[in-house]
Amino acid sequence: MRYGWVVMLGALLVPAGWGQPALQVSVGLAPPRTVLFAHEQPVESGWAYLPLKSAVTASPTDSLPEGMPLNTRLLWGHKGLFRLLGVAPATRQRELEIRRTMLYWHQRLALVTFAALTTQVILGEVLASNRVRYYQDLQPVHRTLGYATFGLYLTTASLSLGAPPARRYTPGFSSIKLHRWLALIHFTGMMLQPWLGRHLRLAPTPDSYERRLRMHRWVGRITLGAYTAAFMAILLPY
Repeated sequence: MRYGWVVMLGALLVPAGWGQPALQVSVGLAPPRTVLFAHEQPVESGWAYLPLKSAVTASPTDSLPEGMPLNTRLLWGHKGLFRLLGVAPATRQRELEIRRTMLYWHQRLALVTFAALTTQVILGEVLASNRVRYYQDLQPVHRTLGYATFGLYLTTASLSLGAPPARRYTPGFSSIKLHRWLALIHFTGMMLQPWLGRHLRLAPTPDSYERRLRMHRWVGRITLGAYTAAFMAILLPY
């Protein structure tokens, strides 16, 4: 009888010890699965099995934004010119840094171009108002300043048109889109003005000279107006 109590007590304690981990799991007291059973391997996250090389060598084109302008797609798209030539930066972050620098100089050269263009239009108006009085003195200055303004304009425009794509492009109307639409107008005018000036000098008759002069003056006015409006558009709060 004495040994019977010992046997009965052992029978009760041993199963209870075996069942302890299951009991802890059911009531939420068990430690993480990695330490429940010593013979099991720790459970790893799925990210641990991704090759490190894939994260390092990700292509910049994987994060290109939607809605890029046509000129940006032609130069910086998935099959853009700079990528085909192999001159594009290796990372998207580097592209954004280059974009920031190019737009920084675009804005500052735009101020210089605005001053030159305004002076050029004013000189042209003064020259046209009295050609007999001002032609000999102002014509050489007007022609030289015209070449300088044209070169400044192309440099300023190339810094914007050739910049890498932005981080994102907002759909709908915005001040930047208005800036681009106005840029189409003054870009067209600037491309026409050198040809119109040369066409004016080659006018065969006084009547044709007057017609060409009027066109030359109006294109200059519209170009300056569109350039000024585009400059002011970027100051809008939307």
